[in-house]
Amino acid sequence: MEEARRDPSLHGDVSRFLRNQNALVDIQKHHLLEQFTSQMRQLRLAVWEKRLGVLLRVSTAIVGLAIAAGVAFMVWQATQSSGLLIEPFSVPPDLAARGLTGEVVATKVLDRLTAMQAQTSSQRAPKSYANSWDERGIKLDVPDTGVSLSELDSFLRQKLGNDTHVSGEVVREPQGVSLTARAGVQAADSVAGPEDQIDGLVQRLAESIYRMTQPYRYAVYLSSHDRMAEALPVLGQLAKSGSPEDRPWAYNLMALAALEQSGVAASDALMHRAVAADPGFVVSYVNIARYQANLSHPEQAMADTRKVASMASGSAQEIILPRIIPAIHANALGQIDQMLGAFYESSQQQAIVVASGIPGRWGLSDDLARAQTGAHDVAAARASLADPVKDAGLVPGGAILYRRWSSMIVDNEAEAWADTLAQAESLKAGLAPYPGERDFVPSLIAPLTAYAQARLGRFTDAEATIAATPADCFDCLRARARIAALKGEPARADWWFARAIQNAPSSPFAWQDWGAALLERGKPDDAIAQFTLANKKGPHFADPLEGWGEALMAKNQSYLALAKFAEAEKYAPNWGRLHLKWGEALVYAGKREEAAKQFARAAALDLVPSEKTELKAITLGTSHG
Repeated sequence: MEEARRDPSLHGDVSRFLRNQNALVDIQKHHLLEQFTSQMRQLRLAVWEKRLGVLLRVSTAIVGLAIAAGVAFMVWQATQSSGLLIEPFSVPPDLAARGLTGEVVATKVLDRLTAMQAQTSSQRAPKSYANSWDERGIKLDVPDTGVSLSELDSFLRQKLGNDTHVSGEVVREPQGVSLTARAGVQAADSVAGPEDQIDGLVQRLAESIYRMTQPYRYAVYLSSHDRMAEALPVLGQLAKSGSPEDRPWAYNLMALAALEQSGVAASDALMHRAVAADPGFVVSYVNIARYQANLSHPEQAMADTRKVASMASGSAQEIILPRIIPAIHANALGQIDQMLGAFYESSQQQAIVVASGIPGRWGLSDDLARAQTGAHDVAAARASLADPVKDAGLVPGGAILYRRWSSMIVDNEAEAWADTLAQAESLKAGLAPYPGERDFVPSLIAPLTAYAQARLGRFTDAEATIAATPADCFDCLRARARIAALKGEPARADWWFARAIQNAPSSPFAWQDWGAALLERGKPDDAIAQFTLANKKGPHFADPLEGWGEALMAKNQSYLALAKFAEAEKYAPNWGRLHLKWGEALVYAGKREEAAKQFARAAALDLVPSEKTELKAITLGTSHG
């Protein structure tokens, strides 16, 4: 280029050189760019290959862990298994050729066992029956193994589990056929008969298997089919030498049977044996608490029922159907509410129990009806009694007693005194086959009978009926006091009211009865004192609040009564008398429009004849006024 400055003839050569040089640079740049791009592609590919390799290893590890976890779970399940597997029976070739194969016989047996389980009403969790030849499993993805998950599960259960295998055979005999079954290592049991009676033989054999494999539930099945005489030896053997899990259940059912024939003392002793065998056995605690309530021992019944509620509020026991635990808890809370006068809350709890269909219990609809009656909702109570929950059939005498008792309580609330006495009279024949249940008659039936007799003016009969009741029966003491009040014997009535309060100081009912009697005597201040105490014992008991309101009205303080009536409505919203008296108080307070609404509400609810007459007179007077 220096030369070209001096020699212009070289300018063309220099220009060509520079152009060529630029072209070479462009070629080099393009080549370098292609090389860089290729290297970047390879680098990215290498990165993705490494990432995919990591993911593959992670996935492999996850799959391995999942398989290991699945196998571990299957192993754990196998160790926990305690089912009952029905294996194909051995049958003669000619029977198999006619379609009565070993699997068909086993299936017939399984069907009978399943049907018997469905007919066994018990709170106890059952073992499940299944066949042992089901190979409908998902195939493992292992080449040429042909192993299914169900086969692996079967292998693990056989090696590690506690399943009981039920097997048997059909053998021809001169008189027909003989069917034999064995469960595990237990001795075989056989039934025989003509071949054309195979279905009946299968039923008998299934019952035998039921007895061998689930003896307690077999006893329940027998007792609920009027075969208690057959059930008692099975229960006695379980109570004496059965497994720790079987013993409390056996004692409990023996106790229920003893109640029917031998009475509450014998039954209660067996219930306590059940809880001695298993201190956490809540089923017997429920019955123990109910016995104390039926004997009208409210203080002990309250303590026992609170124990039931605390036991049933914990984790579900494995021996009881899990869905039953909340029902037991709700029933206990409902019973506690009733003993404190919180009848409206009790009816809500009892409705939950009824809806649960809790098996092995009787009188669920009756419990609900009594709670509804306590809340003064007679229409609802009668509806509950008219559409009862089907009883389990374990204690038919108890079902009869509860139904009559509940009906008498409803009749008392409706002041149907003659109907009350008719119910008591019909109960005598109903309990004739169940002499043990009569132990509850003095504490449940006699107080209602005696009071109905007194309300009909039959004081001699009433005094004779109540005199035969136990001295420690709370409701009997209340009835004595109320009968004395009806007879116009205030001092004697007060003495019995005081005795009742001493018997059950935690209960609000004697305080309430005493307040009502004092109000009837024209002593509103003394009545308010008793209603106040009753309200402290049972804050959600509507009766003391309503009585308190009536006492304030008697003192010409209707404007103060309004608050008491409004509070009482929260705990007895469908009480006709409450709305009637509330309307009266509103009239006296000069609130006629509000009073008319209360009178209309009262007219739509249950009123006894005297209240209907009173409502008619008041509404007629206010319309003319």
